[in-house]
Amino acid sequence: MNDERYPAQVLREYALLADGERGAVVGPRGELCWMCAPLWDSDAIFASLIGGAGVYAVTPRERFVWSGAYEPGSLIWRSRWVTTPGIIECREALAFPGERGRAVLLRRIIARHGDARVQVVCDPRPGFGACRPRFRGAWEADGQGLWFRWTGAEKARPGHGLELELTVPAGEHHDLVLEIADRPPRGGPPDAGRAWHATEQAWGRAMPRLHTIADRDAHHAYAVMRGLTGAGGGMVAAATTSLPERSEADRNYDYRYVWIRDQCYAGLASAAAGAYPLLDDAVRFVGARLLEDGPHLKPAYTGTGGPVPEQRRLDLPGYPGGYDLAGSRVTHQFQLDSFGDALLLFAAADRHDRLDADGRRALRTAVAAVEERRRDPDAGIWELDDRAWTHSRLNCAAGLLAVGENAPSPPATRAASAR
Repeated sequence: MNDERYPAQVLREYALLADGERGAVVGPRGELCWMCAPLWDSDAIFASLIGGAGVYAVTPRERFVWSGAYEPGSLIWRSRWVTTPGIIECREALAFPGERGRAVLLRRIIARHGDARVQVVCDPRPGFGACRPRFRGAWEADGQGLWFRWTGAEKARPGHGLELELTVPAGEHHDLVLEIADRPPRGGPPDAGRAWHATEQAWGRAMPRLHTIADRDAHHAYAVMRGLTGAGGGMVAAATTSLPERSEADRNYDYRYVWIRDQCYAGLASAAAGAYPLLDDAVRFVGARLLEDGPHLKPAYTGTGGPVPEQRRLDLPGYPGGYDLAGSRVTHQFQLDSFGDALLLFAAADRHDRLDADGRRALRTAVAAVEERRRDPDAGIWELDDRAWTHSRLNCAAGLLAVGENAPSPPATRAASAR
């Protein structure tokens, strides 16, 4: 059952934490209301965003006015609450870069002005709320193949999960660290100070210097895309599922997967901005899928390159105006335009001398796939009925022209050009 202390908020008031392998959504009451673990497309352990059980909240005990902001060039978020007696901040992040089977949630409560009096609730519910782990000892638990360890909350007591009333003296801070893994904890818990320092340093190394007409926006956009990109190069479209584009408009999809089209667009934007690591990731992931599936390339894959699971209902209320869907029917579709997007991506990488031998093999595979399937009906860019969509064919023509412009000219052509 959803904890009614944390009702759904307007979507623009939520912030994303991400480490490349998974993401979490935090709201204005300090509630982590969505997170899947151990990977993007795993079952949620916090599902209150779509009406399920599971939440991890740090909330002022007095009346407050909320605001929040990202630290520049990162997905480190600071919630800020102005209360009657003072000002409280909570610095939050997923330890970055993420480890594929293990997430570390860092939360630092800061008494910015006056004492910080907060209520903390830690109530993970694996399986979209189906399981309630039993915490024991020094607050370790397991459930549905996941293990949890919560440190910094030794005085917590059972309630809705574990609950803690905490007072941080003025000018000081208090760290909470929640580990979530697909295996039992090894060794002692992480040192919070070192984990924060490592995360700050890693974000600093991950961010390129961009020079655009809107540098701040460009750097934040890059940070979001980097946070959505895993070690295998795949960039998921979003951390969430079933959030409505418009209320009751029947366009509620599971976006916790890598769409080939979107990955190519991100790579093209990165190439244009000179942000080559994300370009390299896109080429690596898209190239690997082409080499594996050739003319049978799927429109979308999991973050690890696997098939997208079948669509199913979760028997949850859903976000207001939305639904409760997981998985997607897209895996059964053919979208011809994806080959054109891949060719445009490879051409951009080649122009910047960033196409390796595997990339060139994938390029040739995409060209051969267009030759083989160019007359086949496809679902098009909007996943509609199978037809001969003009956009799909024009997109492939654009991709072929782009790679052709990069190809070396035959000797006879070069001699004629010289004359």
